[in-house]
Amino acid sequence: MNISPFRHLTGKIILPVALLGAVLVAQTPALTAAQDATPMPTVSTGTISVTGVGQVIITPDTANVQIGVQVFNEKLSVAQTAATEQITAVIKVITDSGIDKKDVQTSNYSVSIRQNYDNQGVPTEVLGYDIYNTLSVTVRDLDSLGTLLDQVVSAGANQIYGISFYASDLTDATAAARVAAVKDANERAKQLAAAAGVEVGAIVNITEGFSQSVSPLDYSKGYAGEMAMGDSAVPIQTGSQSVQITVSITYAIAQ
Repeated sequence: MNISPFRHLTGKIILPVALLGAVLVAQTPALTAAQDATPMPTVSTGTISVTGVGQVIITPDTANVQIGVQVFNEKLSVAQTAATEQITAVIKVITDSGIDKKDVQTSNYSVSIRQNYDNQGVPTEVLGYDIYNTLSVTVRDLDSLGTLLDQVVSAGANQIYGISFYASDLTDATAAARVAAVKDANERAKQLAAAAGVEVGAIVNITEGFSQSVSPLDYSKGYAGEMAMGDSAVPIQTGSQSVQITVSITYAIAQ
């Protein structure tokens, strides 16, 4: 059978067109899937950020005090001998009172020259030598502190300063302050949300801060009174200690 040149040419043209149509059809589902996978724009959720404060007042149970001797003499060797004898007697009184040796530490020992100066500030003569020997003492029985101070003075201590009071264990007070701080933050967030006409959602972020301070006791609140040490004992006021926790919380606004 004879095939005309025209039909032969036509056959060559139709075959590629058919193949192109098949390729386009095959790609259509993939293009549709790609379009469907395009991420939808998200709407950011608003937030409420507040800071809550929790505070607990406790009574200190421990004290730290600096107890020392200062001795002056024209001769350095004599001053050193006298200072050594006095501080040794003071240490004996401290340890005999029941204070553990680990709670007694030398915090300062120094020697200085005492001199005369002329009108231009130039030293003209050596008058003698000052010896300073100071102990840092931790007292865990506050009822005995006043008596101890009397005894060390009698033993030769002539420098007492830097008394500070604190609680040896802040675990319970810190936990209570933390709970109070979170509760305070929740209340603040609810108030802000109510004022804005929205509702508080889940917590997005939370951070904590901590502080403590010692302040005088307010006796009208019945925290403590003057420590009774006897007629001859030094009266001691322990004061109060404040443990404060702050929490900064960010809440999502409920949708």
